[in-house]
Amino acid sequence: MKRGNLWLLGLSALLMTTLIACDTNMTSTLLRPPTGRTIQVTGSGTVVGDPDMATLNLGVSAEKETVAEAREAAASAMTDVIESLKGNAVAEKDIQTQAFSIHPQYNYTDSGRVLRGYRVDNTVTAKVRELDTLSQVIDDAAEAGGDIVVVNTIQFMIEDSTALQTQARGLAVKNAEAKAQTLAQASSVSLGKPVSIIETTQAASPPIAYAEAASLAADSARTSTPIESGELAVSVNVTVVYEIE
Repeated sequence: MKRGNLWLLGLSALLMTTLIACDTNMTSTLLRPPTGRTIQVTGSGTVVGDPDMATLNLGVSAEKETVAEAREAAASAMTDVIESLKGNAVAEKDIQTQAFSIHPQYNYTDSGRVLRGYRVDNTVTAKVRELDTLSQVIDDAAEAGGDIVVVNTIQFMIEDSTALQTQARGLAVKNAEAKAQTLAQASSVSLGKPVSIIETTQAASPPIAYAEAASLAADSARTSTPIESGELAVSVNVTVVYEIE
C-alpha cells in the first residue's frame, strides 16, 4: 500500500510539473513583450459638431444695511428668476443652486474700515435644452431679477458626444499610423503591429459668452439679447507604440 501511494504521488507531481510548464509557455506566448526596437508616435483627430444645450450661470447680488434686508431682497429676486426659468420650459431638475453667501461690506478710510452693510449672493446653473429659446430665457430672467440680477457665464455643450468621439478616435489612430509609416520609411525599416495605445479625449469649447447684468435689464421695448452658439470640437489624442520588424 505504501509503495502504491508513493507511486501515485510521484505520478501526480509529474503531471503538475508538465501542466505548469505548459501554462508558462502559453503565458510567455500571449504576453510576449515588445522588442527593444519600437516607434512611438502621437496621433490626433478632431470632429466638429453643433451644440445642443447651454448652461447658464446666473443669480442675484443684493447689498443692504442689514443681513435681514439683504437676504430678503436676494430671496425675492431669486424666486422671480427661478420662476422665470421654469416659465420658459427649463425643467426643475435642470436648475441647481451653485453658491449662496452672506458677507459684510466695508468702506476703508484713513481711520480704518467702516461697516457699510451686507451683501447676499445667490447663484444657480440652468440647463437650456432648446437653444432657440436661449435669448428669451436670458432676457426674461434679467427682467425678473431686476437691477440686482447677475449673469455670469453661458457655456455651450453637446449633451452626448459619443458618436463624435468615435469618429475622432478613428481619425487619431489613422493619423498616428501615417506618422509611424513616414518615420519607418525614412529610417528604412518595416513597421510592425502596435503594441501599446493610450488615448486622451478633450472637448474643446468656444470662448465662453459673458453678459453684464446692467445691459440685460431692459424695458418693455427691449431688444432681444443676441446669442451665437457657434460650433464645438471634440478631439481625441492617441499615443501608439509600434514594433519595428
